[in-house]
Amino acid sequence: MKIALVLLFISLALSFALISTFVSAEGNITSLRDYKYWDDGKTRGCDIYDPDGHLRARSYNRRGGTVEKIEKFDLNGNKIEAVLYDEKGRLTTGIDGWAAKRWWYEDSRMVCEMSYDAEGKPISKRQYSEGGNLIAAQFASDANIDPYEEANMRLILLGINRNLTKE
Repeated sequence: MKIALVLLFISLALSFALISTFVSAEGNITSLRDYKYWDDGKTRGCDIYDPDGHLRARSYNRRGGTVEKIEKFDLNGNKIEAVLYDEKGRLTTGIDGWAAKRWWYEDSRMVCEMSYDAEGKPISKRQYSEGGNLIAAQFASDANIDPYEEANMRLILLGINRNLTKE
């Protein structure tokens, strides 16, 4: 009987250790964080949920524990932002030629996507029809891409990036 209680206690403790709950001063749950770990105990990644259980952000970490990629999601589960980081936490360009990306949706249909370089400047903009077909594409070399659409992805995701490693 004592062994069963001890095992139950250990399993409950491990469950609570893997999912961190953040509660406001009023006692309301503000977010849930589900950490994943590498074999060596370093943070492998983290999923952040809102109080209603919607996935709002996900991080992917390198073996050393540094954040490699962060994705944000809207309430419908659509990916709305993705940012790539180097080992020192700076924006970095990935294999596909972008350092950050944003997506816009009407309902669950993607209508636009923008790609950014490591300085936050737009490198491409793609727009899609109601049927999901590419209808327009603009690139940094085009004179008509809007320079005011530059993104400072560091500021957008800075608050999330700080809370995605737990050691």
